[in-house]
Amino acid sequence: MLGKKIAILIGGGDVPALNMCLKSLVYRMIDEGLEPVGVRKGWEGLINYNHHNPTTYGENFIELTKAMVRPIDRTPGSFLHSSRIDPKSLPRQLVPQFISPTKAETQDLTAHIKDTFERLGFQALVVLGDIKALQYAAHLSKQGIPTIGIPKTIHNNVPGTDYTLGFTTGLARGVSFIHELRSLAGSREQIIVVEPYRVNSGIGSLMVSFLAGVDRVLIPEVSYDPEKLTRLVLQDKAMNPANYAVVLVCDGATITEEKVMKYTPHLSPRSQSQVLRMMTAEKAKKVKTDSEFNLEEVVETGSSLVGSGMVATELLTRLTGTEVFFQSMVYLLRTGTPDGQDLLGATNFAILTVRLLKDAKYGRMVAYQRYKLMDIDLAMAAPGVHQVNVAEMYDVENYQPKLNLISSAVEY
Repeated sequence: MLGKKIAILIGGGDVPALNMCLKSLVYRMIDEGLEPVGVRKGWEGLINYNHHNPTTYGENFIELTKAMVRPIDRTPGSFLHSSRIDPKSLPRQLVPQFISPTKAETQDLTAHIKDTFERLGFQALVVLGDIKALQYAAHLSKQGIPTIGIPKTIHNNVPGTDYTLGFTTGLARGVSFIHELRSLAGSREQIIVVEPYRVNSGIGSLMVSFLAGVDRVLIPEVSYDPEKLTRLVLQDKAMNPANYAVVLVCDGATITEEKVMKYTPHLSPRSQSQVLRMMTAEKAKKVKTDSEFNLEEVVETGSSLVGSGMVATELLTRLTGTEVFFQSMVYLLRTGTPDGQDLLGATNFAILTVRLLKDAKYGRMVAYQRYKLMDIDLAMAAPGVHQVNVAEMYDVENYQPKLNLISSAVEY
C-alpha cells in the first residue's frame, strides 16, 4: 500500500479522555499497518512546516509509536498540544515569514497546508476537534484532502452527533465543583456566581444548573435584566436556611439592550470590554461615549480572561451592596479523570475511525445518534453552533431551566 502515513491533529481546547482517544488511534493504526504521525500544536504544526528547512519537521511532527503513547491515557491535557487558530483567516502576525505574509489583516493558508500534506506523503488526516476545527477539516475535505473528524468538546454542541468526547466528564465535574463551592457560599452567607463554559450556546450550562440545583442560570440565548436578576437572587438567598444563593452564568450571556447603558458605565474597564464584545458591531457603535465610558479605552484594556460571569458578579455586587463571590470553572472542567462514558467514547471513536481509514472512506465524522455509533458526512459539522430551544428548555421569566425530561443530545 502506498502512502501509509496518517496525520493526527488536535484542534481546540483540551477535554477529558483526549489522550485516551489518541492512544487508541495509534495502537489500532499500527495494528493495521498504518504509520501514525502526530501534528504538534494543532493547525500550527502544518502551517509552520517549511520544506526548505528540514529542522522544522521535528519541531512540528512526531512519529508515534505504541511505547510512546502507552502511558498518556493516565494524564489530562493534550499529548500533541493544540491551538484554536483558523487557517482560513490567520492574523497577519501569526503567519510565518517564510510564507511571505501579505499586508492584509488575515491570510488564508489553506494552499500551504495542502502543499505540506502532499509533500510529506500523508494518506489521510484525522482531526480531533471542536466545532471550529471540524469546520476547517470539512473545508479541507472539500479541497481534496482525505479527512476524518472526531468530535471532542465539553460543550457537546457539534451538529450531527448526540455526544462529543469530554462532555460527560465535564458535566459531572461542573456539578461536583458547584456542590463543593456551596460550603464556601454557605459559611460566608454570600451570593456566588459560577462561570462553567465559554461558548455561545447555553446547553451545557443549563444541564449543569439543573443537575446541581443552582438557583438561577444565565444563558447566551436570552438576555437578562440585572434588576430582576438581583431581586430573584435575593429571594433565593432569603429562602435558603444557610442564607446563600448560587448563580450560574454561561459566557455569552448579555444584559438586556434597554439596561446596557444604565449599568455598563459603572463596570470595570475589563467588564465593559466584555459587554462590548457580546454586542454586534452596529450596536457597539451606538454606545454613548463620555468621560465615564470611553469606547476606545475600553477596547484597549479589554481581556479575554474576563467573561460574562464577572460582569454579572459586578452587577450583583453593585445592586445588592454586598460582596459577591465569583468562580470560573472554564479550565477546571477540562481536566481530571475521564468517566466511563468518555473512556468508552474515546475508544469507540478510535475504532470506527481506523475502520474508515482502512476502507478509504473519507470526508466523514464519527458520531453517536440515538445511542448508535456511526459515521456521517463531515460537512454536517459545518452549519454552526446548536443553541438552547428556549421554549422547551428555559424559563425566561425566572432565569431557570424548565423541569422536564432532559437529554444531552443536540438537535440537527
